[in-house]
Amino acid sequence: MGQFLAIGIITSCGTSKTYLQKYNITKEELITEMIAQKYFEPAIYDFEETDERYRFTLKKEVLETQLIRFLEKFYPIVYNDEDDSYKETIEKLKIAKPEQWMEMADEKLYEEFQEDAYGEPYYLEFDKPFDPSPSIHFRTIMLSLEGKIFMEMSARQFNFFKYCIQQAFAEFSIAKAIQVYITG
Repeated sequence: MGQFLAIGIITSCGTSKTYLQKYNITKEELITEMIAQKYFEPAIYDFEETDERYRFTLKKEVLETQLIRFLEKFYPIVYNDEDDSYKETIEKLKIAKPEQWMEMADEKLYEEFQEDAYGEPYYLEFDKPFDPSPSIHFRTIMLSLEGKIFMEMSARQFNFFKYCIQQAFAEFSIAKAIQVYITG
């Protein structure tokens, strides 16, 4: 099976505390580099430490107060009304209790709202002896998924990335000339 480009909400992530200790990387240094290299926002996560791991879990109140409002803005931009099946997903989420949302994602009943444990970990780079690069493993609620062939046909995620770039650099009219594409 091939690989896919996905957009998801990180519900939990973590790394080996043992690995970090081996290279004298503190929890504070870890968080600093997660912020700098991966735009991590520790304020929205609960932190848990065990003998072996550091783990961050999305705060319950963040999920409960923001998920539906976020999806109501996110889905129309990503799916660009080509596929409005996300509307049914939002309605199902509104009916369900917040504590059921993760179960719904685990059941994988909705293409645009499903738990994904298969994402490749990302690596952080530290300027320390032996160039340690701890892996950060994560779990997400996947909100959008495209394989290469589908991306070439619909360009749904490319269009979303283009939109995001244009919004981030709105003060430059040249940003309207940005194109996100496959080449080579």
